[in-house]
Amino acid sequence: MQTSLVQFDALRFAYGEDEIFEFGSAAIQPGEIVVMVGPSGAGKSTLMRLLRGELEPLSGSVSIGGTPVETRKKRLVLDEKKAGWVPQLDDLQSMLTIEENIAHHILRMDEEERKARVEELMQSMNLTPHAGQITRTLSGGQRQRVSISKAMAGDPPVLLMDESLAQLDLRTKSAILLDMKAMIKRSKSAALLVLHDPADALLVADTLWVIRGGKLVQSGTPNAIIADPAHYEIAGLFDYINVVPVDLNVPGPWREEKDVKWLYAHDLPALDTEILDRMETPSGPILVYQFQNHRLLKK
Repeated sequence: MQTSLVQFDALRFAYGEDEIFEFGSAAIQPGEIVVMVGPSGAGKSTLMRLLRGELEPLSGSVSIGGTPVETRKKRLVLDEKKAGWVPQLDDLQSMLTIEENIAHHILRMDEEERKARVEELMQSMNLTPHAGQITRTLSGGQRQRVSISKAMAGDPPVLLMDESLAQLDLRTKSAILLDMKAMIKRSKSAALLVLHDPADALLVADTLWVIRGGKLVQSGTPNAIIADPAHYEIAGLFDYINVVPVDLNVPGPWREEKDVKWLYAHDLPALDTEILDRMETPSGPILVYQFQNHRLLKK
């Protein structure tokens, strides 16, 4: 039976007495890339901090490689060999070379082994053409490649990234994510990511975790989540949707949630009503209908 690299068991966390996050239980397997999605403030970054040991759970447990995560109550310095961390703003030393930055967490390693490990990571993240370069001369995308390599230098079981690529253009992000994915698959480590753009999540995720109100409400493949999201807010992360009162009489395969119903814009039938606007998008035009005092999108 395959052993999980990351395990959350009945995990709960509290900010004071009023805000309690009931994350629940979940696991990440070797070679698996999990991307967390959910509205702003849902608790995605809090889960990252619990996994790093920055926060103390209210109850339940967090473990990596079968070992409970030690929090700051037990460790003054977080263990970078347990979880590789890529921050939103890189913490690279600008006057050092790429190689020196990558080797930061493995200085105690034998010199030949350290050199081989740095070279391996540079190849994995397509940094070899820039060998010997001072970090301050690199582009934003190249710096993030160095940050990922640095985070993985000690061969940690899991890589954590919290919107680390948000400032990069689409082409640069896609290339970095695909190289990172290939590295995770080869090493049989795991990755837990929060990505700003849902399109990035669909590019690399084996599994999506839907976080809402501090709780893991849904887990599955990207296709399964998009086909049957737990809530219309989740559907709205991936595509244009329409949300109307449940008693509004308009044709279409609507899905009801309490007092509202919703559908994807591409599922709305053509309507014989006023067209307010037509918007051109890379995936095709979107019509804006006026229907009984409601604006509806048709993709």
